Amino acid sequence: MQDVRGELPMTKDAARRLAYQRLHEAKAARFPFPIEGRIPNFKGAEAAARLLRETPFYRQARVIKVNPDAPQLPVRAMALADGKTLILPSPRLKSAFIRISPLDVPKGQERKAAAISHWTAYGQELGLEELEAMAKGPDAIDLFVAGSVAVSRLGARAGKGEGYADLEYALWQELGLGQVPVVTTVHDAQIVPEFDIEPHDLSVDYIVTPQEVIATHTPYPKPARIDWSLLDDWGTMPLLSAFRESRWHEMSVPDVLAPGLDVLFVGLNPGRYSAAAGHHFAGPGNFFWKLLRDSGLTPIAYRPQEERKLLGLGLGITNLVSRASRSESDLTWDEMLQGGALLREKIAAFRPRIAVLLGKGVYRAYAGLKASSPVEWGLQARQTVSGVVDFVAPNPSPRSTLSYSQRLEHFRALNRLRSSLGSARSLPPPER
Repeated sequence: MQDVRGELPMTKDAARRLAYQRLHEAKAARFPFPIEGRIPNFKGAEAAARLLRETPFYRQARVIKVNPDAPQLPVRAMALADGKTLILPSPRLKSAFIRISPLDVPKGQERKAAAISHWTAYGQELGLEELEAMAKGPDAIDLFVAGSVAVSRLGARAGKGEGYADLEYALWQELGLGQVPVVTTVHDAQIVPEFDIEPHDLSVDYIVTPQEVIATHTPYPKPARIDWSLLDDWGTMPLLSAFRESRWHEMSVPDVLAPGLDVLFVGLNPGRYSAAAGHHFAGPGNFFWKLLRDSGLTPIAYRPQEERKLLGLGLGITNLVSRASRSESDLTWDEMLQGGALLREKIAAFRPRIAVLLGKGVYRAYAGLKASSPVEWGLQARQTVSGVVDFVAPNPSPRSTLSYSQRLEHFRALNRLRSSLGSARSLPPPER
């Protein structure tokens, strides 16, 4: 990939290494040490803040979102002293955003209030509903300040590699905030040649150093939505969990899939709980994980959050329809048939030994049958995708009219079929 000037850019990691190296060479790094692996504090951070103060975009801003890192402490203190409201994310988004009103900070205590250890003493925690109201209201954020490890003069930005600034900006966009300027304060040594960035990366509109203000006129777009596929630990972030739950109908669940699996389970579509959780069969009372264990397909009953461990056992999961819904009645037959066509392509590409269709309706759509076609449970005489065995098993949902013992009988039959075909993977001992 070439940058906008037609040159081959360096990687983000290379840009970070170069910025850290230049800070050391300039003797511009300061506590906390080591600077590697963090947004580096730098000599002149206060001067950069003062230069930021003179810019029209700062002067016009009434509400400023600032990152929690050390080099932006002068910006946070200055904003409070200038009568601006601060919006501050908890580190790693482990709790809420904090709003600090300058009216709640006595004169002379701005730097103390802006220090992360004192935020809650001066500020108010904002839950999801308050954030959404703020994003769409008259007190919306006017300016984003992001910390950086490295930046380019065209606005490419590299943080410390954990993606929280990108995620925070995308979250505010999803909550309804319009486009606002993004600025970073850095040492001049942190400005590096162009480097490669990705769609989820947050670009900057202005770079402020102790020496100059650079308008980047960046050609790089900013993230408009959260890329959930990049997040492995969002379940540890209460705010993101609440956001997903409030938007469950817009969410989906990624496949647990690899080529050449022994068994690929095909559910109908994500229900509300699975969509909100981001994991398959996560609804209360769903018997899927218990059926796997009791049938001998897995050594233990895994939790939905452990679903990717199934790949090591030769098992995978996908859905006929990716769109989440409350129930099967919310899906049309045409939608299911379209899902069946896509599923056939997926199975032809990944070639599992057995495709397990969880529900007769799922099988009918996959096999291209009529909605009323008679179907029996178990092994099917016909292969929808040549070389892949079709097996119809009951839906593990608690809404099923079949008893648990009846469903377990079919899952045990599946395990026997798998054994007769010869598993490509050996079953590991139970985890302790």
